[in-house]
Amino acid sequence: MFFVPVAGLVVVAGIIGYRMGQVPSETDIITRYAASYVAMAGEGAALTDCAATIHPDPAIRLVINCANPNGLTTTFYAGPRGEALPPPQGPAT
Repeated sequence: MFFVPVAGLVVVAGIIGYRMGQVPSETDIITRYAASYVAMAGEGAALTDCAATIHPDPAIRLVINCANPNGLTTTFYAGPRGEALPPPQGPAT
């Protein structure tokens, strides 16, 4: 009887671990950053203000640009797993 609850706990932990290990889709990443933009930009901002492009550097998966009708432009950089990255630094001159 003791092993049934333990087995259930192991199965639940396995499912959670599997889901956490999944790479988010590009749509999921764009939606997450667009929602963050709407929360930051406030009035007049919409999810549709954002568009994403693929970056040539493999360390940067997507560049999400959000342009508010009021003139505010916000750029987010997402890594391979959707994590937030700082803006890339250009070559030193």
